[in-house]
Amino acid sequence: MLPDALLFDLTNSLQPVRRAWMKVASTVMADLQLSTSLGTVIILISRLGPAVPQKELALEVGVNPAALVRTLDQGESAGLLKRDAVAGDRRSNTVSLLPPGKVLAEAIEQRLVELRRALLDDLAAKDVETAQRVLRTLEMRAQDHLQRGEA
Repeated sequence: MLPDALLFDLTNSLQPVRRAWMKVASTVMADLQLSTSLGTVIILISRLGPAVPQKELALEVGVNPAALVRTLDQGESAGLLKRDAVAGDRRSNTVSLLPPGKVLAEAIEQRLVELRRALLDDLAAKDVETAQRVLRTLEMRAQDHLQRGEA
């Protein structure tokens, strides 16, 4: 059995690590004159697209679908993305990148590649693979725990 202190340290480090990553990744967005929220939306549409259901996008961003509307309005106004009504369901939309949004997504992704290399390139591949496996296992087990109603 693993020591409780070790497990505590692991789970207690998740939020500060996420916060630090988001803060440093937001510098990439700022360099491109983007808010972190709009930059995040553009990247996620690019990764999930081409026509991402708005509800799915909100889930990936980690916000309520209604809270995403303002960011999508900004992206539409800037000519970076568009929303289309889902056929047969006027209450649902899909979100897609327009050509300038695709170009911007590629620029963001390239800068994030460079940032990841700057921060992590000196680590052993085996260590990164282990960290990823541990984090994904925790994610999967937490989701299973919630689905069983054990929370």
